[in-house]
Amino acid sequence: MLIRPCGLWVEGGRLLTMRYQYGDQDRFNLPGGNQESGEEIRAGLVREFREELRVVVEPGDLLWTAETMAGGREVLHLLFEIKSLSGHPQINPQETTAEDLVWLDADTLHYAPLYPAVGPPLADWMAGKKKTETYLGQVFQEWID
Repeated sequence: MLIRPCGLWVEGGRLLTMRYQYGDQDRFNLPGGNQESGEEIRAGLVREFREELRVVVEPGDLLWTAETMAGGREVLHLLFEIKSLSGHPQINPQETTAEDLVWLDADTLHYAPLYPAVGPPLADWMAGKKKTETYLGQVFQEWID
């Protein structure tokens, strides 16, 4: 099982995502990536933001965990709130195949092809609703499965 920390950075009421193109389908990933061997999870998240988006972040609380299965790969996603971000996020094409950055508002999260597919709880969180659970279980990736 791969472990993938990812970060939730909200600015102006919109969530930072990275847009990937798969065939004729857009997919919006939460910024982050796979943990490297021997790497502390938060350090991996900081590294991924630095490499792929050229910014420095300070991870906050672990808000959710979710599992996905796609293409025979099991992935455990660890969704951290980002407490601070220094710099201006920009795609680093040497480190990611993402096409560009997209800021999604809470309403869009209900139907956007998000990876991992946890849009409704994220939308509720962005709207200030109290979180009721941390473990979201295995989430169905409709745009893959």
